[in-house]
Amino acid sequence: MKMTIGFLHLTDLSNSTVKFLIYFNIIATLLYVSAESLFVFCILFIRRAVVVILKGTVSKSTMPTITIKRRLFKDYFGDIKDEELDQLLFRFGLELDEVTTEVFSDGSGKNVEEVVLKIEIPANRCDLLCWEGLIRALLIFYKSCEQPKYMIASSKMKPTIQLKVTKEVETIRPYVVAAVLRNVTFNRDAYDSFIALQEKLHQNICRKRQLVAIGTHDLDKVKGPFVYSAKSPQEICFKPLNEKEKFTAAQLMTHYSKDNHLRQYLHIIEHSPLFPYICDSEGAVLSMPPIINSDQSKITLQTKNILIECTAVDLHRAQIVLDTIVCMFSVYCDQPYQIDPVEVITPGGIRQTYPILSCRTGSVSTSKVNRTIGIALVGSEDMVLYRIPPTRHDILHECDIIEDVAIAYGYNNIKKELPPAAAISDQLYLNKITEAMRKEIACAGFTEILTFSLCSRADVSMKLNQPEELNRAVEIANPKTLEFQASCFMFMHFIARTLLLPGILKTLAHNKDKALPLKLFEIQDVVERNDNSGKDPVNRRHFCAVYYGKTSGFETIHGLLDHFMRLLEVSSNPALGYCIKEDLLPFYFPGRCASIMLRGEKKIGHMGILHPSVCRAFDLNLVCSCLELCFEDPLSRVGSFVASTGLLPRSSLSDRPAGSSPRPYCPSGCYRPCRPVSLVHALSVTFSHSEGRARVQYLLANNNNDHHLTLYVNLIMTNILQRKTRYNGGIFVSKVQFYFT
Repeated sequence: MKMTIGFLHLTDLSNSTVKFLIYFNIIATLLYVSAESLFVFCILFIRRAVVVILKGTVSKSTMPTITIKRRLFKDYFGDIKDEELDQLLFRFGLELDEVTTEVFSDGSGKNVEEVVLKIEIPANRCDLLCWEGLIRALLIFYKSCEQPKYMIASSKMKPTIQLKVTKEVETIRPYVVAAVLRNVTFNRDAYDSFIALQEKLHQNICRKRQLVAIGTHDLDKVKGPFVYSAKSPQEICFKPLNEKEKFTAAQLMTHYSKDNHLRQYLHIIEHSPLFPYICDSEGAVLSMPPIINSDQSKITLQTKNILIECTAVDLHRAQIVLDTIVCMFSVYCDQPYQIDPVEVITPGGIRQTYPILSCRTGSVSTSKVNRTIGIALVGSEDMVLYRIPPTRHDILHECDIIEDVAIAYGYNNIKKELPPAAAISDQLYLNKITEAMRKEIACAGFTEILTFSLCSRADVSMKLNQPEELNRAVEIANPKTLEFQASCFMFMHFIARTLLLPGILKTLAHNKDKALPLKLFEIQDVVERNDNSGKDPVNRRHFCAVYYGKTSGFETIHGLLDHFMRLLEVSSNPALGYCIKEDLLPFYFPGRCASIMLRGEKKIGHMGILHPSVCRAFDLNLVCSCLELCFEDPLSRVGSFVASTGLLPRSSLSDRPAGSSPRPYCPSGCYRPCRPVSLVHALSVTFSHSEGRARVQYLLANNNNDHHLTLYVNLIMTNILQRKTRYNGGIFVSKVQFYFT
């Protein structure tokens, strides 16, 4: 049963909990007490107890942490202090999270308090999730022991144990791998670590048993060969682990629905018509993966021979899990690091022996290692050969080998050096003006929003009554998000937006219940085709604003346009600056639409009152006025003026590839600042577009017969941006100034 209470979503609540909620409100009504007040109290009570009610279903997405008794470290590293241990782990790439005390059972019924170390382990290092693997890795790292050689016993002979897989499991959990550890001798620490490792693997690489489920059995209590099959829940009957009576699988699902630990795994198979199970040659059930093992094959401290099986939907992960367990605990066999194989027979008759325990080999260039890390290791040859043990499944590429070399060398031993190339950088001209304009528009009472760069084809075409707009759009195939698709087949692909308007209108639709009027704006890039082929699309910076309320608010939008242009110091003289011209656009109301013209010749945007059909398409109930223009076009006159002076070739800020930033005006292609020079002769020119005139002033000076000429051209936005930058080696445009040396 599912219930939603306030902001708390509880799944699979027991019937008694639901009845409690119902009776609670009935009592509130009978006592003439505000049911709402008591229900709020009830919500707070449930939130307080949610960890108890849903224990196991709420997980923290943190790195796995293992707990190791400090005395185990002392057995291998001597009387080491916590600070020294912290440094030792840090050099290995790990972090000591906490030093605390915990109470453990000594096996005789007595509780003993011990100091424990909690260490964070990377999620991809399954071999470090138990203290055996961690201590072994540290000893190898500090050259205190050699890398073990893991062997498969009787590899030349036919395996004595077989596990047959039937076709019934193909649709549930189709894969199984297995191995045997013989003549094992466990003490209490090793036994606890063996159980804890399985739980750590279940929570991490096994993804809470959904991908892989581990089962361990006392081999002396069962009889091979074994069968992995599936039956209906009513046909599977056995005595589960730590229970006193037998249950059918159907009864177990009900029984464990109240278990705080096992209930989180029931959903994996509860809706399946067949449940998987493993049985021996006599029909005794060993386990019902991924839920529970049988009590008959229970492992104890006295167990000598252990059968390890992993059922899975991902065979590769199952092999990793099996390799990890047998490599970590084969050290307790009478012949250390020797594992007995199990032959798995698939429904198709294919025979495969597990574990594989393959060791991968390869080579990496010494020069590449040195270049990547920034060190100077010397070897007899340029190529370094490496061998990857079966415990290191996390190593996939050369970069992983290089990372291990860096850890072995020591990150603290790598010298910190500045890169040889100049890396002087600064914010781009267009972005600097954009940030300033955002602040100014926000101060005018508009709220900035940030919408998706992708939209459906219908958003920019059919909903705006302009199907031809698709001709300018850049289409992206294979959409992964249904938000950017439509139900109609012709709109199955989504596109990069050509206008900011659809995104703002969709935002309005989701916030139309807020206090009116709504005044929103956005300054972001749109993407357009550069030609009909669709190749080399370009990014253009647009500004869009909307007014949504009980009145049209057209005068507000018009005033915002004037304010916007005034900030850019664009003249209201139609011949020199901007003007609005009556127009007819399909998404605006007839007679309430205008185009925004620059110098009377170039259309840079539009404004008006939205057509009622557009409002209906975006689920808007009230009238809406809009404004959208190309933010870069009013700035393009900067390049035009400089080109007319002969300083630069004619160019435009808006001509740049999609995804790129505006290119600085440097005819030599220079993208980095050059060294400043001493100035002797200076020519200062101030150019104002709003006044339409230029003022030239010559300042002459002489110093040691050195003659240099610098031309300062003060550009727009001097009232907002005052930064000056000097460049040498050609002409370069800073955010406010042109410099010619």
